[in-house]
Amino acid sequence: MTPEGPYRAQARDRATGQLVCTPASFQSVREAEVREDDVEVTIRPGEGPELGPLRCAEYLDR
Repeated sequence: MTPEGPYRAQARDRATGQLVCTPASFQSVREAEVREDDVEVTIRPGEGPELGPLRCAEYLDR
């Protein structure tokens, strides 16, 4: 299923994984006590449904 609106990626594709893992990686580097897997990301496009919360670990085995 592809969400309607300007963000047309699927919840489990590579582009979404990149959007989730990049800020998760940054947060874990910025704050040593935060693990990458602890960070939840929600994608809120200007229109259409939001995706999330999502975790980077959901994309690592793909």
